[in-house]
Amino acid sequence: MDEPNSEESTALITDHGVPLAVRDNRSLNAKRLASYLILASTVCERLAFYSLAINLVVTLKYTELNWNPSNSATASFIFFGTSYISTLIFAVISDAKLGRAKTIIIGFFLYFSSYIMIILIANTKTHASICPNTTDSHSSIISEHCGPQIVGTLISMAIGVGAVQANMAVFGAEQIHESKVTSRYFDKYYIAVNIGAIIATLSIPVVQTDADSQTNSNNYFYGYLLAIFMLSVAFALFIIGFRYYIHTPPQDTVIAQCIPVVISAWQAWRKYHKNKLVVHRYNGDTMSRNGQERVIANEDETLSFLDYAKATNNGKSLDRHVNNVKILNRSIIVFLLLIPYWIIYYQVQITFPLQGKQMKMAFLNNEKPMPITWMSLGDSVTIIISITILNTVVYKFFDTHNRQLTIKIKLIIGMVLASLAMCITGIVEMDRQKYCTEEKDDSNLSIYFQLPQTICMGLSEVFATVASLEFAYVVAPRSAQSLLMSLQFCSLGLASFIGKGYLSIYSTTSSSVDFSCLSLNQWTFSAYFFILAVLQKKTIQYRESLSNSSVVTK
Repeated sequence: MDEPNSEESTALITDHGVPLAVRDNRSLNAKRLASYLILASTVCERLAFYSLAINLVVTLKYTELNWNPSNSATASFIFFGTSYISTLIFAVISDAKLGRAKTIIIGFFLYFSSYIMIILIANTKTHASICPNTTDSHSSIISEHCGPQIVGTLISMAIGVGAVQANMAVFGAEQIHESKVTSRYFDKYYIAVNIGAIIATLSIPVVQTDADSQTNSNNYFYGYLLAIFMLSVAFALFIIGFRYYIHTPPQDTVIAQCIPVVISAWQAWRKYHKNKLVVHRYNGDTMSRNGQERVIANEDETLSFLDYAKATNNGKSLDRHVNNVKILNRSIIVFLLLIPYWIIYYQVQITFPLQGKQMKMAFLNNEKPMPITWMSLGDSVTIIISITILNTVVYKFFDTHNRQLTIKIKLIIGMVLASLAMCITGIVEMDRQKYCTEEKDDSNLSIYFQLPQTICMGLSEVFATVASLEFAYVVAPRSAQSLLMSLQFCSLGLASFIGKGYLSIYSTTSSSVDFSCLSLNQWTFSAYFFILAVLQKKTIQYRESLSNSSVVTK
């Protein structure tokens, strides 16, 4: 494998991906246009995504659907989890078969068709024909009103989201060759993601008016109609730039290389150690004992198990294939260690709105309650402002002094901030319950007390989330760029399902996630947030111990 460029961000592992094999003959303007069209498409696609995702729990609970809070949270976890886990399938398809551009187009078609179903469900004129049976049962997510239709549509849409998400960030980074600029591209990409989130958060809840009285209006239909229009714009922008893109051809995927490499390593390892035993038997030969045994001992110390599969070590696999499998193995460890962080990350969309809904709401000028989802703007706005400051001030300062923040340091900073955010949230929850009254369902504590926790989470994402995207791209060989990016999303998906299980344990009643002042348990959700903070701290310590044992490096 080629040596990494000196300007390349230092990764957590020592092996790096190889440069693009496609010669780039585009003009500078064509390169910029390709990059900006992908970023603009990302803004519109994320707007459509967050139009559904960011308001999903509140929509299912407080509209005519009237879902149980726990089942509403479960639907959200299923949607997020499926969208991230499905990226793994489409990553393999794009890396080995179709290429990234064609896979993204397939994803857009699945995405669009599922949104049509959402619109039909949201429209009062077509709702009864799609969801004919009304039920008051809240025993499971399927028994909820329109449960099978909504869950099926959410899963279908999540698969389309996965196809787009697994490839869009990598495809955009491929349009830029300079490694230093590529590293900064992920900052721009994450800004684009959050611009889409901000627009969706500001516009869609206002159109839909997420007040409790909106049970028979068509406002949700109009909100999702706006979202599907923006999804169409995203697809159109992506297609417009097709002629300006550089397309990396599919490679032999690293997934197909895993089993042959392991088999080859096992065979070479056995043969090597059999020969080593033979050398031990010739103990009468001084040169053999003192010389060759010393060489073998030195080789034993430097070779990992998979290294035995390399052709240069008398194995049967190409060195490049072995290095690719080693990268995959080490990356899986890194992304598994990110799962506690992602569980915390989900709290912004899951428990923060449920907590805020039971706090003293702010009102707009016309005495209409502020949409609960607006509180998440503190997270997105913090991200955009912080990334801008980092790029214009902090990173430039480091560049002038020939220093840089490594991916490892960024991840640690992000994890520490996430742990701090959970501590703040736990303290706010304790105060929220102190201001509860027996005759009132909501607390008198203002919802603006949620701002510190959302801002702290935004700062955390600036470091940890952007660093995880950068890590997935920087260390990946051509045959696994989408795959490693999908592993990052898969860890998000696993965290979603694990987070659902953890949330169920801390339900304040036997069947629901309830922040209501009418059913208080002072330590239930305070402990929920504090335990997440401690778990994240322990993960940081464990990751450091792995770093010291050379599983990951600087």
